[in-house]
Amino acid sequence: MTQTKSLVESSLLAGVAVVLFLASYFLPVVGIGFSLLCPAPLVVLGMRHDLQKATLGLVVASILILLILGPVGALFFFLGFGVLGVGLGYLARKMDSGVEIILYGILISLGSKLLLMILASRLTGVNPFSLDPGEMQQIVDRIFLFYEEKGLGGQNLSEVREQLYNSLRMIPLIFPALLSVASAVDCYLSYVVSRVILKRVGSSTLPPLPSFSVWRFPRSIFWALLVSVLLTIIGARGGTWNIWLKIGTNLRLLVNMVFLLQGLSLAWWFLSLKKVHSLIRGSMIVLVLFIPFMSQVALLLGIIDMWFDLRHRIRR
Repeated sequence: MTQTKSLVESSLLAGVAVVLFLASYFLPVVGIGFSLLCPAPLVVLGMRHDLQKATLGLVVASILILLILGPVGALFFFLGFGVLGVGLGYLARKMDSGVEIILYGILISLGSKLLLMILASRLTGVNPFSLDPGEMQQIVDRIFLFYEEKGLGGQNLSEVREQLYNSLRMIPLIFPALLSVASAVDCYLSYVVSRVILKRVGSSTLPPLPSFSVWRFPRSIFWALLVSVLLTIIGARGGTWNIWLKIGTNLRLLVNMVFLLQGLSLAWWFLSLKKVHSLIRGSMIVLVLFIPFMSQVALLLGIIDMWFDLRHRIRR
C-alpha cells in the first residue's frame, strides 16, 4: 500500500468512525446499535496500518468530534471507543489466538476507561469512586417525589425507595468491579461485532473465538475466591468500609461473575445438546440473568462444573 493510499484509507475509516459515533450520540434508542458498530472501522484501521498511522487517524477523528461536540464528547470517543478499536486491530496483526486478543483487549479497555473516569471527573467534578451520599439521597428523593405527586405513594413505595438508596450507596464501593465487568463486555462485543462486519465486507477478519458452549475457566480461580473471603473477614473486623473490605468485596464480585459465566456456558451446552432453538436458548439465558434465584443456581452449577466437568460426565 502506497503512502498516499494509506493516508486516504486511514482518513476514510476515521471518518466512518466519526459518523457512527455522532449517530450513537444524536439518535435515541437506535444509537445503542451505532455505538456497537463504532469500534469496527477503528479495528480495521489498526489491522491494515501500522500503529503510527492508526493512532494518527484516531487523533484526527477525535479532533473532528472535538469541533462538533466539545472536549467531553471527544474524550468519550477517544478513550471509550478509539483506543480499544485501534488496540484490537493492532493485536490482531500480532496474534493468532482470539482468546489472547480478547484478554489483552480487556486490559486496554480497562486502562482507557480508568483514564476516562479520571479525566471526566476532573472536567465534571463528579468522582464515581466517591459519590456523596447526600447527593444520592437527593436523587432518590426527586425520583420518588414524582411518583408521590402522581398519587403512587404507600408502604411498598417506601420500601422500594430504601432498597434503591442502598443500591446506589453500594455503587461507589463496588465501582472497580463494575468497571472491570463493563470493560470485558465492551471488549467482547466490539470484537464480535467487528468480526462479523469484517467478514461481510470481505476484508481480513479477526480470529474466531471458542463457542460459548465450551467456555471453561481454570480451577485456580478458587484461590481468588479464598483471598476475597479472607480479605472480607479481615476488613469486617474494622466495622467500616475499609480498604481490605472494599478489595475483598470487589474481588468476590468478579469471581462470582466468572462462576456465573461457567454456569451459563454449561446451560447453553446442555440446551444445544437437546437441540433447543437458539432463540429459546437466548431467552432462557436472559431470564436467568434477571431472576436472582436462577442466577444463584447457575452460579452454583458453574462452581460444580469447574471442579467435576459435568459436560464430560453427561456425555458418558
